[in-house]
Amino acid sequence: MDSQDRINFKLGAKSQILDHIGFYILLSILWIALNWIGGMVYERSANVFTQTLWSNGGTTVSGFFSFGWLLIIAGSMMRAGTRLTMIDIDRGTAKLDNPIQRSFKLFDNGRYFLGWIFIGILITIFTLLWSLLLIVPGFIKSYSYSQAFFLYRDAVDKGEELSPLQAITKSRHMMDGNKAFLFIMDLSFIGWFLLGMITFGLAGLFVQPYYDMARAKFFTQLVVRHDEPQATVGGDDHDDDGMA
Repeated sequence: MDSQDRINFKLGAKSQILDHIGFYILLSILWIALNWIGGMVYERSANVFTQTLWSNGGTTVSGFFSFGWLLIIAGSMMRAGTRLTMIDIDRGTAKLDNPIQRSFKLFDNGRYFLGWIFIGILITIFTLLWSLLLIVPGFIKSYSYSQAFFLYRDAVDKGEELSPLQAITKSRHMMDGNKAFLFIMDLSFIGWFLLGMITFGLAGLFVQPYYDMARAKFFTQLVVRHDEPQATVGGDDHDDDGMA
């Protein structure tokens, strides 16, 4: 993939979001709200913890920490559902209807949910292990593993056997030559994320769906190009290590 692909992904995503802004806001609103509330709860409990130093209420503070993280995790689950929906929409296999219901797509199939959990745990472990060497290897590996859950979901839908570990390995191979592309595309959204911050999250109602749809388009094309009979994968950032 090259810079023109990156432009096409972003232009296509922006156009699609703007043309159906109401649908995408409703599709994303639950995970955005859960993450925002969870972050506020966590930040508030962190401030209380600093002030009390666990005296006369440490258990309560610990509970707030836990509640904040639970909300953030729930938001992550909802976001996984919205991203699956966006991939399906980009592929033409889902309609622009029932946005709230579609945001729960992670729970449409028990294997989706279990796969998301196990893949998330494995990615966290592998990334932490690589980060013990230096921060940069762990950061690079996070991009290598970034498509694992979506590949796993595709395998489930096709009736193929693909374990969480195999999905991670497949993602690592498919991202050879594409990590830098995705990283640069992510960097190009920094201005949009800053806009979301200075508008106290209001612009995020457009920015977050825009970003997720651009990533959905990247995944769709990654799979299409990988499945092409004559497809070749660039190797400037190829890694041939034995560890996942």
